[in-house]
Amino acid sequence: MRNFYTIALLSVLMTCHIAMAQDVKPHVLFSKVKHNTPALTEENPEANYTMPEVLRNLGAKSTENQPVCNLLTRHKSINEGAYVWAPLGTPVKFFDQSTGNPTAWSWYTPGGITEHHDTQNVEVTYWKAGVYDMPTLDVTYADGTTASYTPEMSMTSAGGYEKVKTGGTVEITTVDMRRHDSFGGLDNTATYCLGAMTYGDPNVDGYVGGTNNRQVKGWGNFFMIAQDDAYLDGVNIYLNHKPTRYAEGAQIVMQVWLPNITDESIFFTYLPLEAQVIGFEEFKADGEDGAWCFTYEGAVANIKFDSPIDLYGKPYFFISIEGFSQDPTTEDFCLLTDIKGVTLDEMSQYNLLAHNSFGRFDGEYDYLRPISSYGGGNASFLICPLIRSGISELDAIDNVMTLPSFDAGSHNGNIVVASAEACQVAVYDVAGKLVLNTQVAAGETVIEAQSLRQGIYIVRASNGNAVKILK
Repeated sequence: MRNFYTIALLSVLMTCHIAMAQDVKPHVLFSKVKHNTPALTEENPEANYTMPEVLRNLGAKSTENQPVCNLLTRHKSINEGAYVWAPLGTPVKFFDQSTGNPTAWSWYTPGGITEHHDTQNVEVTYWKAGVYDMPTLDVTYADGTTASYTPEMSMTSAGGYEKVKTGGTVEITTVDMRRHDSFGGLDNTATYCLGAMTYGDPNVDGYVGGTNNRQVKGWGNFFMIAQDDAYLDGVNIYLNHKPTRYAEGAQIVMQVWLPNITDESIFFTYLPLEAQVIGFEEFKADGEDGAWCFTYEGAVANIKFDSPIDLYGKPYFFISIEGFSQDPTTEDFCLLTDIKGVTLDEMSQYNLLAHNSFGRFDGEYDYLRPISSYGGGNASFLICPLIRSGISELDAIDNVMTLPSFDAGSHNGNIVVASAEACQVAVYDVAGKLVLNTQVAAGETVIEAQSLRQGIYIVRASNGNAVKILK
């Protein structure tokens, strides 16, 4: 696996000015799920551990825990109550934070290659697609007393613990939907704080993340994933409210960009990887025609691509939303926003990769201004990609790290496989359709594939190995 974290630590100093942060007011919407978690103190020793680091605010991360997981939304029908999406075959780190100086540790990590550990901290490598409970940590103290910890904040209204999901289809986000915050009069029972930021009077000045009179032409989110074999199938766009004022035929343009990152700048490829338009009338309010949003007053637009975007070799991508008006008196489009956001220190404020969400002024072509430049704090918009794992699972084996050697490539229109042992080989196209299935012997085998058109294919062996090739 490439070193995603090295990419994330590039120090990028912004040369753009900080503009128009005054008179920004939050409009808080209540989320649909609320829970309480007691604080831990030294006087009340308890078992506890950190959640895995995730791929957001990357420029503000330390090097201790290289993030490989993505945050997931509370979308029950897609994410099944899972909190993070973990890559198959890559260690996910959990760090002990128990109080009271325990002397022994015992971990139970469902779904891991090894499910039981006796170290203070633990690395879990997930080997099969599924949804798993978060680890349980049992600690023992010098006086013989014990304590146990499994996260208790539910990601579903039905209750239950947060989960880890591997493989399958997920809706990722840069918003931590299990965080406790106090903002705008809410108490700490709110697990996350969603709503909108307005420039004074929203009917005159407009919104951060939507129609405004400040010449902001577009908003967007920066994403990273640690999955080599993944596809972007679509995007769900969540709004603070269903638009009530807009011109006839008004449309929003959603674009997916591949950014190039250097030590001096972030810039986009000349053309987007994907562009879709959706009319204002197509946004659905929460509950309308079965639509589901994170807030009772919110709305959503579902965009599904005709052809999925292959994310192999694209660990980072950017999704922008444009097309809204500059006249708040005639239009009220507004993205749903995590209005609390993440607190960044001064150094991180000037590192582009420490931010998740960006905007651009009229006449600019790149999204180099974090939304804090526009008064939105270090928050994230609820622009949520729908990602599908290209290889949903590895075969049931004792240890994926000791798989027999396997490789594949293309030569003269055929597929050449080199395997250390005899196995069944299946070939899938980028849409996940099985196009070839054959038995190969140990050694090198040429698979006739002249009938397959040029493109990208997954060559998967029955022993759990898989290789992506370009034919």
